[in-house]
Amino acid sequence: MALFTSRKQQKAVEVKFQKGLLYVKVGDGKEIAYPLDWHPKLMRASDEDKAKWELKPDGSGIRWNDLDVEINF
Repeated sequence: MALFTSRKQQKAVEVKFQKGLLYVKVGDGKEIAYPLDWHPKLMRASDEDKAKWELKPDGSGIRWNDLDVEINF
C-alpha cells in the first residue's frame, strides 16, 4: 500500500489494488474504486510498476509515467 503526501497541496493519497479494482483514497476520506478492466495497462502491470505512481502537480489525480496511465479524481 503506497502513501504519498504532497507538501504543496497537503493532500494524502492512498492507492491499493485488490480483487480487480484500484482503490484511491484521498485525504478528505473519499475513496474511489476503479475497475482495472478500464485500465488494461494497470491490470497487466507488475506490483513493482503499480507502486510507481505519482500525484499530479495540481493534485487532481495520479499518474504512472512508466505505464503512461493517468487517473483523475
